[in-house]
Amino acid sequence: MAEILLLANLNCDHVLLLNEPLVPGGRLLYRDQGRRLGGGAANTGVGLLWAGHKVNIASRVGRDDIGDWLCAQADSLGLDISHVERFDGDTGELLILVDSQGERTILRQARSPGLPKRLPDRAVDCLYVNVEGFDAAAYMARMCAHSRVVSQYPKGGCGPRPCHVLIASAADLKVQGELWSHALSLAGERLEWLVVTHGEGGAEAFSADRHLRVAAPAVEVVDATGAGDAFAGGLIHGLVSGGDMQAALEQAGQWAACTLSSPTSIPSEHLRAYLASCG
Repeated sequence: MAEILLLANLNCDHVLLLNEPLVPGGRLLYRDQGRRLGGGAANTGVGLLWAGHKVNIASRVGRDDIGDWLCAQADSLGLDISHVERFDGDTGELLILVDSQGERTILRQARSPGLPKRLPDRAVDCLYVNVEGFDAAAYMARMCAHSRVVSQYPKGGCGPRPCHVLIASAADLKVQGELWSHALSLAGERLEWLVVTHGEGGAEAFSADRHLRVAAPAVEVVDATGAGDAFAGGLIHGLVSGGDMQAALEQAGQWAACTLSSPTSIPSEHLRAYLASCG
């Protein structure tokens, strides 16, 4: 069992199922699916819990009914919320529009920025960072000295991201050539791998002298929400379990496929069954 700290959002997702894909000027029908637990903290954390790891969340939610609900939901699942900070103000909901092809559009309310004031500095097996902004860089640099740090690519490709493993969607990358040099400019000299996801095209990983690629498992997409978070969870599980990057990429693809084939963003029973089959 590894100890994993997730510096990531804990969200209340309000899901609307659309009868057709979104198009400009369209008039669509929808079904209100109500709210569900979401955000990188939950979408990544629950799978890691099921895989047998101890998962701590560092996040911020408001002192309101939604914040209370989020903390209760996360705690009931077994996530350690001792580093979830409450701020004065509204947590807000995310509207998740899921179309007939399983693709999602996210509408986010404005949220109080910033990191929790009391972030733990002790060593963990893995720190995973999935927050926006520049504020996390100093904390990540401190943690890199004694913990494996895995991070999502910064929004817009701007700002330092000190880490050992940097994960980016090909659609979000701001450069197409010299990917390794670009990743080093963000992550610094401790960077070991840049992992790039291509959706149904699979994923690849780059180091200073290696290039790996894995295909995506064939799957019927039901809801794409949280697939990237699940991919990160599978990658972290593979790495902290002692596997090499090739095995971790394959694990990550399986976790993402389980989420894509399920009508939920947090890991579904599909992932639990997959983990059980792996022994």
